[in-house]
Amino acid sequence: MVRAIRKLFKFAVLTTLVALITTGALLFWFSARSRGKIYRPVQSAEAPHPAQVALIPGASVLPSKQPSNTLLNRLRAGIELYNRQIVPKLLLSGDNTRRFYDEVHTMRDYCLRHGVKPEDIFLDHAGVRTYDTMARARGTYAVKTAIVVSQDIYLPRALFLAEKQGIKAEGYVAESSSFDNTYQAQGREYLARLKSMLDVYVLKPVVAQDGPLPVTGDGRASWTKKKTD
Repeated sequence: MVRAIRKLFKFAVLTTLVALITTGALLFWFSARSRGKIYRPVQSAEAPHPAQVALIPGASVLPSKQPSNTLLNRLRAGIELYNRQIVPKLLLSGDNTRRFYDEVHTMRDYCLRHGVKPEDIFLDHAGVRTYDTMARARGTYAVKTAIVVSQDIYLPRALFLAEKQGIKAEGYVAESSSFDNTYQAQGREYLARLKSMLDVYVLKPVVAQDGPLPVTGDGRASWTKKKTD
């Protein structure tokens, strides 16, 4: 009985060590491959290179239909890039697949209130996951170059997925909210990185495309959600 317990204990310790090493290696790999591609607002002398769009992934919207702090900070950073004329267009990608939940129009309305021209705003109504956002950016919106705007913790994965879709992308760091710095957010991001690797290298899910709605055109053509049967 004692011997069995010892074996079980050794197995648990070994499994834990392997998991920790794998986790560390994965986090290092994602961070290393995005080095030199992520820019922060405080480094004004090192702005991202001009691109077709600032691509802003969605985040949660409050019951009051106002953007959460995470989403609000992304929108502010994207508008900053637009006002500095680093990008001429904004591509707002979020979840608008449910009847009473709408990220993209909340994002659009905020941008309009803060001086972005209507024709410069593109909406992706089916950006439920970052994988979908990048696949649709390349397929539906013909994006070739983009500055992805998100919090620091999420950008390495977003850039990885953008690159795998053939988009030349850099990252621009939005201010983190209190949630983005929690262990819960870090744990979810680690699992999301694992899932992104599975999607890219194993599962290769097919993402539905609309359009075409190239970002060189008028963004208002993308404001109406495509009806599905």
